Amino acid sequence: MEEYLNYISAEKKIDLIIRTPNGPIRFFSTFKNQDNNKITITKPTSKNLAFSCVANQPVEIYVYTNGGVFKLKCKFISCSQSECLLTLPSSVEKMQRREYIRVDLKIKTVLDLIIGDSKKTIQATSRNISAKGINLLLEEDISIYSKIELKLLFEEENITTIAKKVKVKPVKVDNKIYYDTSLSFITINEKGINFIVKKCFEYEAAQRRKLLDSQI
Repeated sequence: MEEYLNYISAEKKIDLIIRTPNGPIRFFSTFKNQDNNKITITKPTSKNLAFSCVANQPVEIYVYTNGGVFKLKCKFISCSQSECLLTLPSSVEKMQRREYIRVDLKIKTVLDLIIGDSKKTIQATSRNISAKGINLLLEEDISIYSKIELKLLFEEENITTIAKKVKVKPVKVDNKIYYDTSLSFITINEKGINFIVKKCFEYEAAQRRKLLDSQI
């Protein structure tokens, strides 16, 4: 159950959730450390509420890491002016394995399509992406091409990899035929995988926060 300690380090940002009859209340905090008896975090904050919790109140911690999303069920112990203490988790749930998390992240993509000595370049925007591959809606069937060189244009950096066709399926959108195209990453390095995983978890965290905000 303590696998999460391999991924959670000091200063890791966390979400702390308190369930109430009127819905969940979300606070932001930072993981400080864990010993044999307790977890220490910074005092949770919120834009709209002052943090308040009674002893033995069940709380949930969500931690977004390169190893997955970890959900820890703990109980509140006490708070000082700057930090709070929680019990060790009664349960830990790994929400998704890092290599398979797929999110609807829109990334500008450049495809160099090669057949023989000919090369054609097209651009598209991802429909969803994971560390293993990408899904695109293209205006043409790229099945005839023998090699695909893919470049993902993130704001922070570009990632280049050879891609392999997984699926090319014609679909009709607004009375026009497009091609639902799934590609897997073949030559992506560990740095690129870790970067995409990080961006996927950041996106998922943002979406989770929007969902929680809509429930408050």
